Parts: sequence; C-alpha cells; structure tokens
Amino acid sequence: MPLGSHKQQTDVQNEDAIRIGSVKFEIGPDVAGLVDVGAIRNAEFNELFDVVSVPSDNAGDLDNGIRNHRCEMKGDWYEFNLVNLAIAYAGVGTHTVVAAAPVAVTDEAVVLNDYDLAAFTHKNGANTEVASIAVADAATPTVTYIRDCDYVVVTLPNGFTAIARAYPTAIEATSVVCAVQNTSEYFLSAGAWDNQPAVGDHIYVTGFTEAANNGVKTVTAVTSTLITVSETLVNEAEGDTISIVRGAIQDGATVYADYTYTPLASRTYTTGGQTALTDRVARFTNYDVDDNELRITVYKCRIANGISLKFPSDDAVDPLPCPISVIGKLDTSRTVGDQLFAIYDSQDQ
Repeated sequence: MPLGSHKQQTDVQNEDAIRIGSVKFEIGPDVAGLVDVGAIRNAEFNELFDVVSVPSDNAGDLDNGIRNHRCEMKGDWYEFNLVNLAIAYAGVGTHTVVAAAPVAVTDEAVVLNDYDLAAFTHKNGANTEVASIAVADAATPTVTYIRDCDYVVVTLPNGFTAIARAYPTAIEATSVVCAVQNTSEYFLSAGAWDNQPAVGDHIYVTGFTEAANNGVKTVTAVTSTLITVSETLVNEAEGDTISIVRGAIQDGATVYADYTYTPLASRTYTTGGQTALTDRVARFTNYDVDDNELRITVYKCRIANGISLKFPSDDAVDPLPCPISVIGKLDTSRTVGDQLFAIYDSQDQ
C-alpha cells in the first residue's frame, strides 16, 4: 500500500451529535439563582470515580463497582468579578460594597412585548431593586401606571431591575348587558362581574360605540354589578359586545420609567478565618445555531481551588485569567441515580 494512503472507515451517522462551540458557565446557590460568569476559556467537564473490584483466587472478580463518585467543572474566567468570586467562594469569602451617590433617571423608554421582562438600563451596584419606580404612558403622562395592577417588577439574577406587563384579569368578557350610566358608571343589568377590581385599579375597556367609554379607566368604587370610574363617560345603552380587563398596558406598548439607582464607588472581597464552604449549583450550556441546548447541571458542588491570578505582561494580548474549578459531589437528598449531575440535550433530536 502506498505510504500516506488512507481510507475513511465510516460516514457521519448523526450530524446533530457533533457539538460545536464553547459553553456558558453559570454558578449560584440554586438553579433559580444561577449567574452567568461571562467570558471563559478552556471550559472542561469531567466525571470522576474510583473503580473498585474484589478479586478471588480462582473465580475471577466477585464484585465490581465504583466509589467516590464525583465530577468537575473548570475553566479560566476572563471577567474577573468580585461579585462572582463571592458567589463561587461562598462561605470563605465576603463581598462588600461602598455606594456612590444615587442617580435619578427620567423617562427611560421601555418596550413591553407580550409578558416578557424588560430590564432597565442602569442597576444598583448592590444588585437590588432600584428605587422610586414610576411608569407612565408618555414622557408627559396621561396615565401613570400602577404596580402589580398594570406592571410587575422583578430583580434579575444579574442585578438589573426589570418590568413586565401584568397578566390581565378578566372583569367582564364579551358581555352584551353592560351599559354606561351617570357619565361615570359601568352597569351590568344581569349577572355579576366575573372578577371585581379594587378601588384604585386601572381597567381597560373595549367594545362601546362611544369612544369615551373605551380605554384606560381608574376605579373609584365597585359593587358586584357597578364599577364607578374617575373619568367622564358618555351614557350608552347596553347591546354592544363589551370586554373589561384589569391592567392598562397593551402588548407592544412603549412605557416611560422614572427610577433612582445607586451605583458603587468601590467593591471589596475579603477572606481568611472562615472555613465552611457553601454548596453551589453549577451549569455548562452549549447552544447551537437554532438555540437548542446541550446543558450539564451539577446539583451540588464546592469550589476546589483558591484564587490564582497570573498577571500577563503589558504587551500581552490575552487579559488576566482567573482559573476556577468546582467539584460536584452526591446530593443524597435526591433520588438514587440522579444525585450528581444531569445532561439535557435538545440538539440531538
């Protein structure tokens, strides 16, 4: 055979089983609190165990198995971040902050699609909810929206405050027995409201012929058949198909938010004297071009190495790496067979 000749031994059996790209590395106190640590290199996962066998002199091995079952996630962090250090080294390290002066933000435009969370541009340095949140329909407001009626507020794992449309509650759905009376009252001539709003709530009304009777209204009084609002209405007989919901913000609306955030003047990470490592959850996630996932979640792990910072030269291209390694151990509170890690795959279908 000529030197250098070769033969392909097989063909690709399943292209979806060929994985491309690196991973997102997350760590936190639990799955809900996982934090993306950002840029990483040399991400690596290893399952580890010690093989145990009990040999006999004349009948082969009497038993085979494993012990010390564990796993490892490691890599080089390139976003050296004291917040993330304190998360990974919980129990032995402490992160503290010094706040700067509060900063007021006025009329930040936020688009609210569906019920998706939309984060504000600025955040508190302490990763807490920003203060003095006010949300309106315009820079010069016609409607000032009500928290937990029109919108909800959430603090994201990365510390940013986000808002979303509140899920609407049906007050009256497709009713033909709703009229307007006394230029301020919606009245049901039969039955009762599906759900009663509270005084101060915003309701959103559609279906009346008179335009003044539709849109956002503010409840000032309510009974099982009567809703009084602060806006001026036009008396109108029942007969139109009317819908009323609690919550004023419509899908795709741009709202304008005022809030105050407090940035940091500095951060400090301290350690020494604390010796009880705190259990963490760690996760690697690889996405393909269709955003399908290969995801490895380690249920219970602890940091496996101290902080090591090898500073590059001034002329080096690469930034400062911070090697990080966590060792996963059995979480015996979980079902046997599902105590160490899980691999989830939506790529290979």
